[in-house]
Amino acid sequence: MRTLLLLSLLLCSSALYAQLPAPDFTITTSDGQVRQLYADYVNQQKLVVVEAFFTSCPPCSAHATPFQNLYTAMKAEYPGQVEFLLLSTLITDTNVKVAQYLTNKNMTMLGAGKDGGSITALQPYMGGAYGAFQGTPTFFIIAPGTGQVFFDIRGNSAAETMALLEAKIGELIPKNCSVTDPFGAPLEEVDMNINAAGFDSTFLVSGTYDLSEVVSLQNRSYTLKPTRDGHPSGLTTYDLVLISKHILGLEPLQCPWQTIAADVNCSGSVTTFDIVTARKVILGIETSFPCGSMRFMPDSAMTNNGKCQSFIGVNLGDVNAGPCTDSLKTPVLERNVPNKLWFRDRFLKAGETLTVPMYLEHPALAEGFQLALRYNPTKAEIRQISSEILPDFTKEVWHEQDGLLRLSWLHLPGVDLSSYTALFQVQVTAIQDVWLSELLQWSSGSDFPAEIYAPKGYKHQLRMGFWQGMAQIYPNPAQGHFWLSMENEAGEQLIQLADVQGKKVYQERFTLEKGFNRVEIDCSPTPPGIYMILANGVPMGKVILK
Repeated sequence: MRTLLLLSLLLCSSALYAQLPAPDFTITTSDGQVRQLYADYVNQQKLVVVEAFFTSCPPCSAHATPFQNLYTAMKAEYPGQVEFLLLSTLITDTNVKVAQYLTNKNMTMLGAGKDGGSITALQPYMGGAYGAFQGTPTFFIIAPGTGQVFFDIRGNSAAETMALLEAKIGELIPKNCSVTDPFGAPLEEVDMNINAAGFDSTFLVSGTYDLSEVVSLQNRSYTLKPTRDGHPSGLTTYDLVLISKHILGLEPLQCPWQTIAADVNCSGSVTTFDIVTARKVILGIETSFPCGSMRFMPDSAMTNNGKCQSFIGVNLGDVNAGPCTDSLKTPVLERNVPNKLWFRDRFLKAGETLTVPMYLEHPALAEGFQLALRYNPTKAEIRQISSEILPDFTKEVWHEQDGLLRLSWLHLPGVDLSSYTALFQVQVTAIQDVWLSELLQWSSGSDFPAEIYAPKGYKHQLRMGFWQGMAQIYPNPAQGHFWLSMENEAGEQLIQLADVQGKKVYQERFTLEKGFNRVEIDCSPTPPGIYMILANGVPMGKVILK
């Protein structure tokens, strides 16, 4: 009867221990890092293995190398899912002593001494809340997500203890593996190939997968290789600017995933040929890269016995996908100040050829830009795109096909562009009678944003507009003050305002250059009304003064 009662008490006691979650603790490790059990590990779905030890403990020294070997193996098998901690039980063990111990034993895990909070963190375990404390070394595991404690995992030797710890880790860490982008977001529709002797299969993975129940993979080794095809995503001319800066040594790419993304032709290095290849995809000359739209870290993995491997997928070309988290680099702030391309609307008769300048409204320091124009190829033919001010503006920077004209230009260092600069010219030949404003339409979307790229990561959204008549008037209506923008030959221009009776109420002479000019008209004493604007007697448009 006493035996049954004692057994019953022991079972109740064991159940009580198993139900207690780990209390939270904060430690400062010997290398100065502040770590909280739940915030940094448990709530992040990370398993924690703790060794209670002290630096002069002989059995702890005997366990040091096997424990380090287990740590290295578990970090490799469960990347980002497990952490080991050494916490001293001795009041004379400072963080300095713990750091020296780790160095002497070639241990790379985190450790803490009395001044780092180790004894406070260990107090519940040394006080018997989870079972009898049998001295050092004592190993216990805190489960991810729940904080459940598995106390005093102990074998008859160091090797047996490590085997028991490894088995328990395997039980507690989820068996499924992840396929994510560099920032942890799950990737959809990834082809996972499994290759083994006499076994070759491919299945679709979305975010996570598990191979533990595949009977054919038990007791054998195999290779896992993920792939994903399709059109590259996230690629813009700004990525080409960043790749160019990396090649020139101006701003080297910092993260491993960025250099993988930059190597779009999968040659093993980042060269100017990658820029050439990527620009062909941007312009629509090519639809994919030689090795698909995505590469993975690692490229493939050898494993066995129904185990899987987590992979990180990188969109080729998209070196600007996000912050460089590997180096804890602060992400570059992007300033988006809209700018506009203007052209003067004209009526073209069938057979007429016209060169249409595209004027930039605001000044900009441009390292590159991209945009797309859609037109009706049954009404006109695009004959040539050129620029008088942009270096490296060759046939390779634009591509026209099936009524879609795409441009992708870059140059380092950047080009300083003044307002109302003719950024480039489009030469068109009309097939039918057509207005330019009906022919040239803006084509901009999330897959191909129209943008100018300035230094320090600044982006300026591009829009397009046109004005009718001989001049652009802004603002209109105006309050005694407006801007007049117009194309003209070089020389003197007499600008006048005439009322509805033809009476001149304002005039001023300007010396203008050939091309596009913008002049400020200050006619503030003029009464409200509708006025015709004349330039050397030629009507340019009407302005409303209020």
